[in-house]
Amino acid sequence: MSPLPALLERACNAPAVLLYLDFDGTLAHLRGDPDLCALPASLRPVLEALSGLPRFDLAVISGRSLEDLRKRLALQAEAINLSGNHGLELLCGGERWSDPRAEALRPQLDQWALGARQLLADLPGARVEHKGLTLSLHERCVKAEHAGEMERRLAPLLTDLTADGCFALRRGRCVLEIRPAFPHGKAMAARRLEQNAKERGLILGAPDPSVAPLRLYFGDDQTDEDVFLHWPGVTGIRVGPSALSSAASCRLGGPVGVAHWLEALWAQLRESGDATSAAH
Repeated sequence: MSPLPALLERACNAPAVLLYLDFDGTLAHLRGDPDLCALPASLRPVLEALSGLPRFDLAVISGRSLEDLRKRLALQAEAINLSGNHGLELLCGGERWSDPRAEALRPQLDQWALGARQLLADLPGARVEHKGLTLSLHERCVKAEHAGEMERRLAPLLTDLTADGCFALRRGRCVLEIRPAFPHGKAMAARRLEQNAKERGLILGAPDPSVAPLRLYFGDDQTDEDVFLHWPGVTGIRVGPSALSSAASCRLGGPVGVAHWLEALWAQLRESGDATSAAH
């Protein structure tokens, strides 16, 4: 039997819930063009409603830039906490933070972006996305007959980049990511968000502060495995094909499954009367 119905009960009854989700491929369907990814309109009121419950802390953790994420979610101001650029920037409780080490690397990253655009200028479908603190080199729209061509063209630049020591190359689904080489990632973002929730008194609002919150994380990509493995106490929900190996203990088939689970959670909370206590 699927553990997801039981997880629904746990979320309804836990004294405090940290509900953190990825965006692309989890809340929003993946598209060939990342600019076309959008939050389903039906989910917007559900997320805003859940964020209004005193014992829930909601956050979206993404590789997108913070500004891009805010635009795509289009939620009421400060309704949900956000982490962009794989934890290099956060918006928590209305306060914004970005990693000063990454900020210091912006000029160098600008140069790498310029070089990548020149190398890929005549490769149809290849796209360089400058996200302020990181770069994403997309090949999802590159035709099958040109598979591998993007990385071949970028090889000299990528060799210089990794030799420089300031940046590291990470591979995602149909994307190469250029990110600062110092340790960071979605798990560190989740831990920082949890600490922020404690400082804002959200978790301490539980009847017994010694009881750990229910930590939930939904994600579909290899970068989300970082959270499943390195956020202590998390219940991980891997979104997408079940053939993919994962450290997560639960599975959902795609963004539609995530939407249904969130809608079921809100419906059950309404039925229990929990929703009447919503206040932010």
